[in-house]
Amino acid sequence: MDSMVNDNWQLVFSDEFEGGVLDTVKWTAVTRGSSWNNEVQAYIPQNVMVENGLLVLTSRKQDWTGPSNLPYHPEYPGTVTKHYTSGLVSTRGKHSWTYGRFAVRARVCRTKGMLIAIWMIPENGQWPPEIDIAEVLGTDTKTLHMTNHYGTQDDHRFKQGTDNTGTDLADDFHVYSVEWEPGVLRWYFDGRLCFSSETGVPDIPMHLILCPAIGPDWTGKPDASSVFPQRFEIDWVRVYQRK
Repeated sequence: MDSMVNDNWQLVFSDEFEGGVLDTVKWTAVTRGSSWNNEVQAYIPQNVMVENGLLVLTSRKQDWTGPSNLPYHPEYPGTVTKHYTSGLVSTRGKHSWTYGRFAVRARVCRTKGMLIAIWMIPENGQWPPEIDIAEVLGTDTKTLHMTNHYGTQDDHRFKQGTDNTGTDLADDFHVYSVEWEPGVLRWYFDGRLCFSSETGVPDIPMHLILCPAIGPDWTGKPDASSVFPQRFEIDWVRVYQRK
């Protein structure tokens, strides 16, 4: 359960992943060869599965050649070859929100070179802003990172909170959530307030993204110690707005 929900919140979007296939009314499983931050994976729909009541985004060590599919990226347009693949789902073009409570119950994965992300960016394609509801490094699965990106591309700023959860987030499911209201963002871990920001709070529609990235600058590339495949498992996603 999401223990922070009360009568002031109304459920406006949810997916419990109880069927055997991804609900394409709610989500798009993205095909994309390029990513920012020097990530080494391609995102492919074959790595997106719904099984046993879970959304499973799998990361693999495998070769893939296909379209860049990322406008404004140096590799776009064109064909790229990657040596890792992963899964990414997004609500872009289907569901977006300005303000609300966004909660995801999930279990992250653990290996060098992984960055597990639950995040939001504007529906209109601009960046920043960006709300990182939860980010976990595959080499430090006890630490939760929460970030508000704001400013402009030429003057990118951010406020980041870090929470030492005291538990290994790869061992079990936990609820990661953010309350986004006019002028304030509040982050929670299993219902406990971890961090808040009142600077640069966005006020435009944003969509939700779930993905395990491989090899971004922050976490570094996989090496001989890395183990693949890896599974990022999501039990449910719920979005509430104030009544």
